[in-house]
Amino acid sequence: MHPPEHPSFERYREALEALILPGFGARAPGTPFIVALEGPNGAGKTTLCAALAGSLGAPYCLGIDSAWFLPAFKTRMIRDAEWFASAMFFLSGCFEQARGLSANGAPLVIMDRSLWSTLAVHAAERIRRLEAILTMLRPIAAEIRAPDLTLVLEASFETCQTRISQKEGVARALDALTATQGFYNREREFYRWLGRQVPTVRFLNVDALTADEALAAALALVRGVEKDGAYGRG
Repeated sequence: MHPPEHPSFERYREALEALILPGFGARAPGTPFIVALEGPNGAGKTTLCAALAGSLGAPYCLGIDSAWFLPAFKTRMIRDAEWFASAMFFLSGCFEQARGLSANGAPLVIMDRSLWSTLAVHAAERIRRLEAILTMLRPIAAEIRAPDLTLVLEASFETCQTRISQKEGVARALDALTATQGFYNREREFYRWLGRQVPTVRFLNVDALTADEALAAALALVRGVEKDGAYGRG
């Protein structure tokens, strides 16, 4: 049970609803079908990504090219950089990852986060940031590859906090930067907005699920797409 929303939350929600996501490019022939896992820090994305990839026999990768993850540089861009520099940095890593995957050869790829995460973080920090990013992306949206299926993991703020506290080192320190109830609420609302904007977004409440149950639920969602023949398209 979440505490009452901050009085400004309704204004945030109204401002979010006024925004429209640009239309991103279609999956190109011969490229992998990308399933991305999204959601708040501590929801269990990385664990579920690895399990899902293992069960499906699919490659697993981060949403951002690994060259963008030198520890010192990653910390600087998350913690110290101007917000717009950080946004451009991580979005460029997402775009480069998508380019690299275009020649992967696998029919299916499981991705830990995607460009949606960058939008979610900046939307949760301040709605004007999201508005500015969308304005910047709109002229080039047709050239940007978005996930073909997005699974948004939902877990309570308390559950996420508990899992973050079990992390160590830089990972824990960076996750803790946004570990507030208000940020959590706004990020959750962003993903709900995303689900209304993009028909290929699905939600999976993992709060009361064991790891095996979460995997089974995620497999059902992915295999539902497989039954529609989506992997073979493009």
